[in-house]
Amino acid sequence: MRTLLIGLITAAIISGCAHAQAGQTPDKCSEKPNGAYHIYHAGVNSMDDIDKALSQARIRNTKLMVVMGANWCHDSVGFAARLDKPKFKALTRENYEVVYVNAGTQPRQKDQNRAVSKRFGVEAIVGTPTVFIVAADGTVLNPDSAGYWRYADSIPEDMSYAYLAYYAEK
Repeated sequence: MRTLLIGLITAAIISGCAHAQAGQTPDKCSEKPNGAYHIYHAGVNSMDDIDKALSQARIRNTKLMVVMGANWCHDSVGFAARLDKPKFKALTRENYEVVYVNAGTQPRQKDQNRAVSKRFGVEAIVGTPTVFIVAADGTVLNPDSAGYWRYADSIPEDMSYAYLAYYAEK
């Protein structure tokens, strides 16, 4: 099943699906006063947030989803907007503790919070978002596919949902 899901997601990425224009925004996210969407916060202690979420995951017997992204990246913002849709909200509420980690405040920057990616076995983020699915004991469950989400806006919703549902059951 895992190989099939990873293969389907890879095929969607390789197929060269069109990306949204950089100026487009998702329909649901926290909004700054100037109308720009803001999900990934630079001024927070991401390691503390992750530790708290892992503690909560142990209590609730759920997984941790760490989304390393950037507000300048339409795929990062699009992935967060997708998680805000009712079907995805229900899945994540039941099965995940979700933490958004800022990977960079400037366009193309992906090295902020590098300690977070290193914690989960990735020396350098290749693209945003990078999504780590983590067991309550801290084990990364998706090490081979965490970076596939850098094209999140091009991955069909049903494939995204199947991927997250699969890891929810692991």
